[in-house]
Amino acid sequence: MKIDCRNLSCPQPIVETKNALEKLQENEILEIVLNSIISKNNVVKFLNSLNLNPIIDENAQEFCIKVQKKNFNSSEVNIHDYNVLFLKTDKVGEGELGQNLLVGFLSTLKNLDHAPSKILCVNESVLINVDENHKAHLAMKELENLGIEIISCGACLEFFNKSKELKIGNIGNAYEILNELFGKAKIITL
Repeated sequence: MKIDCRNLSCPQPIVETKNALEKLQENEILEIVLNSIISKNNVVKFLNSLNLNPIIDENAQEFCIKVQKKNFNSSEVNIHDYNVLFLKTDKVGEGELGQNLLVGFLSTLKNLDHAPSKILCVNESVLINVDENHKAHLAMKELENLGIEIISCGACLEFFNKSKELKIGNIGNAYEILNELFGKAKIITL
């Protein structure tokens, strides 16, 4: 089966890939055609999370990902059981006080018994992970160094024209972020 995911915005390529995998018989091959490096990386990350070992063919304009369906169960996709911090902005509250509060909260996380395993960044919070001069950048970097996974929304980075400037964590997508929010994780929003 071949699916064309060119020019689709996040998270549509992952949704299309998941739907196609559900339709395939065991051991059949799926080909996914993309023309965005972020979409390609998101689909590869999704397939790797399912232990499906994708093969990627690249040319100057497009990517073709091939994968064989083996032991795929969509009900088991990305089910988690841990704390996740969801950041929607680069401050807690307003103005300078809000930025200072966020720095204080992030700096304190490393001392908690139940620190989050992941931090999901959307909207303006992605700017923390690209701007070394942001007040909260160092605190976020320390959390990453402690092993906390930092995920920045790819569409948000694109909106701010910062996709190539990420210094902390990895680029995520709407499917991945929503899977965390609706999985078994306890979500804490600041």
